[in-house]
Amino acid sequence: MDDFIGHWEQCNEVLGANPFIPAVPGKAGTTLAAFNTQRTGVLTAQTEVQARLNTLQTARTSVSIQKQALMTVLTDFLGVLDGYYQATALYGARPVMPNFGDGQERFTKQMIDAMTLWEDMNEAPAPSGVTLPVVLASGVTQGAFASMISALQFEYLAVSKAEGRLRTARTDRSMKEDAACAVMKAYRAAAPQKLSQHPALVATIPKLTPDPGHTPEPVQASATYVAPSTSHVVHAASSDADLDYYELEGTNGEEWSEDDAVNLGRHDPGEPNEFTVAFGLTQPDTAVALKVYVVLKSGRRAGSAPMVVRRPG
Repeated sequence: MDDFIGHWEQCNEVLGANPFIPAVPGKAGTTLAAFNTQRTGVLTAQTEVQARLNTLQTARTSVSIQKQALMTVLTDFLGVLDGYYQATALYGARPVMPNFGDGQERFTKQMIDAMTLWEDMNEAPAPSGVTLPVVLASGVTQGAFASMISALQFEYLAVSKAEGRLRTARTDRSMKEDAACAVMKAYRAAAPQKLSQHPALVATIPKLTPDPGHTPEPVQASATYVAPSTSHVVHAASSDADLDYYELEGTNGEEWSEDDAVNLGRHDPGEPNEFTVAFGLTQPDTAVALKVYVVLKSGRRAGSAPMVVRRPG
């Protein structure tokens, strides 16, 4: 969009009182001012997606923290059960330790089973060596454990809400990008005739797709965390004769998403093969995924393997 805006400004300068107003089929023409407004809308939508990704990452981190805490309590509870209750009927209801990666339903079921059994243990006769109500060595009671399970459900709900809001933000961004792309296509279709008296401008009409040619080989890259909230990326040099520049892109969270990635910087050949960026690591236990791209003069490019940088909890 920036390339089109720059070219559009040149066009309007030479066209004077008859500015270029390309029209998407079936719609009214778009002025340069309106296209600038579209660009602002696209940037705002992209920023909103990143914000929603941050919110989702925070919610998922909260779920992970709560799950780990519950597993620690369940481990202690099972220790009491195995140590004192194997000769009782209650032992037949012994829950199974879930895997950390289990989904909400499977993970929660084992915790609820433990919570229910714990309640039954408090109401049944105590075996030798047990004082009722059962309180773990860490001081956790059955009521506190029940509250932790309830809190986890709210954390899962927060994740679901964040996922829904992210979907909405992505849809809004896509709609705005599609609308802007339609204007750029209309611009390319109409510009040659509109600028027939200005061949230099016709020759420099921006492109929407790269020129034909080869795709570069990606470069090796690595990334490290630098306190308090920075990623430092170093990469090898490309030997491609058509190399134009290197570019760093990133997305919030550990999972790389081409659609959600944002430009974080670029440098030319001959400059230090590194990037230092403050992006995404706004709080403890957050992560970002990064890629270094080799970009050729044709516009073709290739990205490195994704690199995940995590800020310690």
